Amino acid sequence: MEEQVYQLFSKIQKTHWWFVARQIILEDILKQRMGGKHGLLIADVGCGTGALLPMLSQFGEAWGIDDSPTAVELCHRENFSNVYLNIDPAWQEAQFDLMTFLDVIEHVDDDVGFLQKYVGQLNPGGLVMITVPALMLLWSDHDVLNHHHRRYASRRLRDVVLKAGLIPERITYFNSFLFPIIASVRLAMRLKNSLQRFLSDNRRSPARTDFERNIPFINGFLKLIFASERYFLRRFSFPIGTSLLCLASKPSIAAASNSPRLKEPVA
Repeated sequence: MEEQVYQLFSKIQKTHWWFVARQIILEDILKQRMGGKHGLLIADVGCGTGALLPMLSQFGEAWGIDDSPTAVELCHRENFSNVYLNIDPAWQEAQFDLMTFLDVIEHVDDDVGFLQKYVGQLNPGGLVMITVPALMLLWSDHDVLNHHHRRYASRRLRDVVLKAGLIPERITYFNSFLFPIIASVRLAMRLKNSLQRFLSDNRRSPARTDFERNIPFINGFLKLIFASERYFLRRFSFPIGTSLLCLASKPSIAAASNSPRLKEPVA
């Protein structure tokens, strides 16, 4: 990401409706999946400025890994001691029980290879949680500034997970209740930018990440709407949303060799 985006995230991650509500949802899903399991060794790959490390720590010992020195430095300033650069050998001998890739794999050219590289250090039967931005229809300046390579549909995310040698347990869209508003705003901005380019208008507004567009007096309202999805996600999956979530597990060696699901992507 752009360096200024890391600085922005560090300032707003404890209060902005998207960060706060997303954490509430992910925590609820992990609690349901773990069924009271604790004492895990956890790797938050692409941890950024460490927004989710405190939440993950309730399930065990949470380590953060990132390729940005700026992100690692900001984490250390927040007293997150087990945060490492991806090239640091200090974390590379560990075997983890849970790995999270939360809005990470959209940043890399080879998403399958990226997952394969890290899940080699996941214990057999270990859990992976992945979140990604959804639907190329929603592509905007926000994606450009965050150095996204793509947004995902559910089938593409499933194929990536299978090719990485994991068994998908669940895939669902989320941030669904606010989808009509977010989609309308992004499509309107795209139309505006297209018209300005067509008219050769040099007054085009500079690109901005969505997180800069935060109106304090409605922050709590948006957080309440987004976070309320956790109650519905306990029972069913959403068919559309601005984000996607996948839970997947690493099979044992025997299961991997015998499972047809891992040889052919499913629809």
